[in-house]
Amino acid sequence: MGQKARLAEQILHASRVAKIAKASRLGIAISAILSFMIFAISYYGEKVGNFTFTVDEMAFKAGIQLYESLDQADGSTRLTAPQIDSTDGMTSLCGTIYSSKPIGNEVCLPSDEILSSVDGSNSGESYLVYTFYVRNGGTIAVDLIGSIDVISASRGAEEAVRIRVIFDGVNDDYSATTYARVQTTRNDNPDAGLPEPETTPFYSETQVLNHEFFNEARSGYLQPGESIRVTVILWLEGEDADHNLNIVGGGIKLAMEFTVPDPNKYAPY
Repeated sequence: MGQKARLAEQILHASRVAKIAKASRLGIAISAILSFMIFAISYYGEKVGNFTFTVDEMAFKAGIQLYESLDQADGSTRLTAPQIDSTDGMTSLCGTIYSSKPIGNEVCLPSDEILSSVDGSNSGESYLVYTFYVRNGGTIAVDLIGSIDVISASRGAEEAVRIRVIFDGVNDDYSATTYARVQTTRNDNPDAGLPEPETTPFYSETQVLNHEFFNEARSGYLQPGESIRVTVILWLEGEDADHNLNIVGGGIKLAMEFTVPDPNKYAPY
């Protein structure tokens, strides 16, 4: 083979190598982009806090509607709290034996009075707060049932979540309760199965609470024109053993619904 022929072959080989290297780099870049897109869809598709509030058909027929503020002219059958994305842990246990954090630390939740002082959204970066009103716009007194259900959860967020509900009713004592799953066996926890500190266990595996607003003496809890003020606070408890790196990218979606305990009573409305 002549010198020119060998040189031409070397040039052709180098060209092929360059093309293969270029294709390889392109493939790596495409793979990286696809990996990022999959991660983004996974991470941003789940929200730490996603909360909706509704009244069902029978409650609506009885005259029950939701208001973000009583200044509103018209009510609604559905409200939605703005989402939060942060999985950073907050805590309501500052200043107690269950936390080393002093009151006022940046991870400590503000007081109920501060959190519930604003109608509508009053959320922080790592906790959700939403206040609204349940109003009887009908013509007869009604009893109510309020429930909160876990619609979906991922990466164990449901084990570390806390849902605090404050009912400020027309004829009820001030009531504020924090709900949580019972303690797990993580780290060989000897208290597994017991309530988390200063919480009330979920009503069932997938239901946070099921609360009846009932007053027989008044022939109905909520009289026409009356309302109850509801504040819901949601966070991931940083002092919970189940709040760990596994939660990153996870989330939880919840829904609160109001209905009436005797639907036949309101059917003609």
